[in-house]
Order: sequence, then structure tokens, then C-alpha cells
Amino acid sequence: MLEVELQRLRDDNLAIAALPLPPEPPFQVLADVTALQDHVYALARRVGSMKREIRDRILQQALAADLSPQREDISEAVRLGL
Repeated sequence: MLEVELQRLRDDNLAIAALPLPPEPPFQVLADVTALQDHVYALARRVGSMKREIRDRILQQALAADLSPQREDISEAVRLGL
């Protein structure tokens, strides 16, 4: 039984060796994929940065609106009953 398994393993190895494989690994394909992946990550970082900038601007505007002198004048006028 072991001899049959060994023969099957030899046959499988010969079949694999007979496959027409390219002489070199597909380095160009791997390089292209890596470049695209780097580009996608760069875009994701840029989008994240833009989202942070937008959020910060909105927070600054909201804070400026809350602390504006007009609001204090209105609050003062309401407090004084004007």
C-alpha cells in the first residue's frame, strides 16, 4: 500500500513538473498590484485628512457662533429686559 502511495506521489510530481510555467514569477503583476494598493491607501489617507479638516472647520464655526459678540449682546439685552 505504501508503494502505491509513493507511486501516486511520483506521478503527481511528474505531472506538476510537466506543466508549462513561465520561467520567472510574475514580478510585473506583483509590482502593479503593490502600486495600486499604495495609491488606494494614499487616497484613503487624503480622504481621512480632508474629513478631519472639514470637521475642525465646522467645530470652529460652531464655537465662533456660540462665542460671538452679537450673541452676548442679545443675551445681555434679554437679561436687562430690553
